[in-house]
Amino acid sequence: MGKCLRYITANTDTEEQSFPVPKAFNTHVEELNLDVLLQKVDHLRMSESGKSESFELLCDHKEKFRDEIEFMWRFARAYGDMYELSTNTQEKKHYANIGRTLSERAINRAPMNGHCHLWYAVLCGYVSEFEGLQNKINYGHLFKEHLDIAIKLLPEEPFLYYLRGRYCYTVSKLSWIEKKMAATLFGKIPSSTVQEALHNFLKAEELCPGYSNPNYMYLAKCYADLEENQNALKFCNLALLLPTVTKEDKEAQKEMQKIMTSLKR
Repeated sequence: MGKCLRYITANTDTEEQSFPVPKAFNTHVEELNLDVLLQKVDHLRMSESGKSESFELLCDHKEKFRDEIEFMWRFARAYGDMYELSTNTQEKKHYANIGRTLSERAINRAPMNGHCHLWYAVLCGYVSEFEGLQNKINYGHLFKEHLDIAIKLLPEEPFLYYLRGRYCYTVSKLSWIEKKMAATLFGKIPSSTVQEALHNFLKAEELCPGYSNPNYMYLAKCYADLEENQNALKFCNLALLLPTVTKEDKEAQKEMQKIMTSLKR
């Protein structure tokens, strides 16, 4: 995989009121210094099973490091991880809202830190899942704005191009009424094409070959939409060589089976 990593897909008033973090043992928490803590949480979240443990570790140290930027964006990211892991709608909403608040605070503290913008964009996307059309469009606008800032600050981060590809692909499929609503809110109709989406997914693959199952799935979808069936099949077949680790990986594999079946008709 070279030097790139494959994508594994401060308190607010509400933070302690519900969904307490489970503690395996009610023993004294070992306090780590900041550098050791950051290395440990980054390592843990490379596997799906380590993401909850990573979140707990950050929760254990939030009083000590809540004002440290490198801690702040990782804590916001961890709330995003918990959103992804949870299957309960109220829990998901809880994690998304707190994560967005934390990442917004991080941006205000460090406006030139690309990771703060990246996770603010992601968490706006998660919060939008629980909103009506108008707020969804508002959050979509914030998502794109902060994603573009993050790409300027972190131009070698494949995850950002994958996210921008997904944004472009979604916008290319918007209905007329959704585009009209966005134009009313922001004065212009959002526009993007499958070709733009494809360009971003290819960029993620260029920066990190074999980046992820979901990236291959979107590459296959784009090529299928453009009726370049050989290229679509190529990326479906490449995906079969990747390990299926996360829930998102499994969903991508299922989708690619459908794409392969439709292309072979």
